[in-house]
Amino acid sequence: MYSSCVREKKTFLLLEVLMAFFLVCLCAIPLVTGPLKLYRQQTAHFIDMEKERLADWTFCEIKEMLFNQEIPWEKIPAKGESSLPFSLSPAILHVPNCQAKTISRAFVLTGRGEKINKTEKQEEIVRQLGIYVLLDSKRYAFRLPVTKKSRQKI
Repeated sequence: MYSSCVREKKTFLLLEVLMAFFLVCLCAIPLVTGPLKLYRQQTAHFIDMEKERLADWTFCEIKEMLFNQEIPWEKIPAKGESSLPFSLSPAILHVPNCQAKTISRAFVLTGRGEKINKTEKQEEIVRQLGIYVLLDSKRYAFRLPVTKKSRQKI
């Protein structure tokens, strides 16, 4: 009789322990999911910020290409026109605690305006360009004026 009473108490005690463990887990899940969700959101935000930094860097490369005349004036679109996409070498996206990711880069030039400045010595053609930097599927917009000095007046 004594052994059966102890056995019933052990079974009941095991059931109480399992219920207590279940309740602790049930209460702990919301405490764990909040920080995990916040971590994922911050990681996505860091990736977006890094892509914006990469887009700014790509825009500086495009400005340098235009300054060095690697893109000829004939390929710079007039007002209302747009160019075909120019491709650039892929870049690597580095974000802490994430794997490095290779991103394809390209850009498109669009003509937003054109003006001819005439002075006593020369004429200048100024074009307002819209530059769209394409990183993977996301598009970043920039503006840049470009000047071409034409013939000298006598």
